[in-house]
Amino acid sequence: MRLSIIIPAFNEEKAIESTIHNTLKEKNRILNQTEINEVEIIIVNDGSTDKTKELIEKFGSQIKLISHEKNKGYGVALKTGFKNSNGELLAFYDADGTYPINKMQELVSSLVFTNADIVIGSRLGKGTKMPAQRWIGNKFFVLLLNFFSSAKIKDTASGMRVFKKKLTENFDSLPDDLSFTPAMTTMAAHEKWKIVFVPIHYAERTGSSKLSSFEQGFSFLMSILRIVSMHNPLKLFGLIGVFFLLLGTILFYPLIGGVNFLDFGLRRTFLITSLILIGVSLVFFGFLLNFSVKLFHRKLNTAIVYGWAYNRFLLSRYNIIGVFLSVLGFAMISFSSNSSQLLIPLIGITVLFVGIQLITSSVLVKTIKELYEEKMRK
Repeated sequence: MRLSIIIPAFNEEKAIESTIHNTLKEKNRILNQTEINEVEIIIVNDGSTDKTKELIEKFGSQIKLISHEKNKGYGVALKTGFKNSNGELLAFYDADGTYPINKMQELVSSLVFTNADIVIGSRLGKGTKMPAQRWIGNKFFVLLLNFFSSAKIKDTASGMRVFKKKLTENFDSLPDDLSFTPAMTTMAAHEKWKIVFVPIHYAERTGSSKLSSFEQGFSFLMSILRIVSMHNPLKLFGLIGVFFLLLGTILFYPLIGGVNFLDFGLRRTFLITSLILIGVSLVFFGFLLNFSVKLFHRKLNTAIVYGWAYNRFLLSRYNIIGVFLSVLGFAMISFSSNSSQLLIPLIGITVLFVGIQLITSSVLVKTIKELYEEKMRK
């Protein structure tokens, strides 16, 4: 079994030599203590403008050096390394001295022993030297991803991991920058890949950081949400929709007690209506997008509420329910006699909107499903 270790490097002249020396030592440990019988070390020089390339070249044939003429980003550097690797197993870590290279043998052994798809070094335990603001941010991303995936993730953005090369078939859509790692973890969680975490110590980097914590954190958040929207959109958009519905309901509550229109205010009325309708729209959008995503991935049976939301019996009745609610809502708006009481018209608008959403949604879902089934029969 062969292992390829990929190390992306961009202006790492202060740490690159020690990184290579430690990697060569760990290579021998891996060969002696695991089932790996061949290890190649690939360093991708991502357009460095300092002496990084020259320092790597000193090690000659011990290192496979690939250089980008210009800096293309952390994710691109890793993808370049993956495409030029020969191992059935791939590993990577940063060249800045933050990761304990002497733990790679343990990660490799863990993957082989557990037959995991991916083993990730978890940096967030006791003794970590990660700056406090980054530690808090990474903990937040762990909680966020565990909520959206129902997984047991311990570190979303660790840059030290080993995995099976076959997984790289899915990596083209992952970000080209530092967000590659949290996006990769998010994809792994939603694809149900077997993930194992090994505790590692995280040291202070050698040299100055290339990104601010805020910029990096925002990029990580967007990459995680993008992957979530591609695998479990109902949980994302449904959550946002429920938030708007709850907010609108809280503001709507005084109307139940019969607050006078003049006392309540026209602006507040429009705000409540808007919040409720936005909430309803996002929830319906989440259901429809979830349905489409599961069809695309050919995993319709894993769609949330599949059993009752997408079977033919109920789909044929969504139209009837929708028409009934639309008529009821229109009647509540049209025949409300007391203009000083907004409760009935507001409920009528919401009921009418939900009815129309049911009609259009059922037609769309039924059409997509029938087209998909027809294509699968051919």
